[in-house]
Amino acid sequence: MKLEYRNNNLTLKVLGADSAPSVLSFYSRNRLEFEKYETDKPDNFYTEEFIQNLLTAEYNSFVTGKHIRFFLYDENYPGQIIGTISFSDIKKGCFCSCNTGYKIDKNFQQRGYGRRMLTMALKIIVTELNMHRIEAYIAPDNTASAALARQLGFIQEGTAYSYVRLHGKWQDHLRFVYIS
Repeated sequence: MKLEYRNNNLTLKVLGADSAPSVLSFYSRNRLEFEKYETDKPDNFYTEEFIQNLLTAEYNSFVTGKHIRFFLYDENYPGQIIGTISFSDIKKGCFCSCNTGYKIDKNFQQRGYGRRMLTMALKIIVTELNMHRIEAYIAPDNTASAALARQLGFIQEGTAYSYVRLHGKWQDHLRFVYIS
């Protein structure tokens, strides 16, 4: 796998610790939007030091093939992170499966970036890592994300009851799967 992929004016890129300021800016300006659907963050999450350590850990997980996080860029907005997509719990061998999660900057939503990013990333993960089954767990009220998954061929398998602890309580999520 490569650290960077380009398609038309979009770039998917694995980032290192030196990108902490721009990643921190991305997470900070989208904090209210993203935290609705994510687990609680440590108190120091929104610090450059934490993000540097996070990016280092994610880079090391990329190198070992356990986790991949791409950040999305558009050449029309140089240096601006548009979104991110990750693939975690990567299993090879007889499983060839993983989980995915994605988010788009609030200022770039409803402009096709999610669809283009997910399409590009799925092609990479299927062709280069031979992933057969990619799962996405989506909060029932995240209708935009569920609609995107359906649009790109994800099949809704059902509900993962009491799937994740968010904001102090166990919450159900819809389970979607993309089969290559």
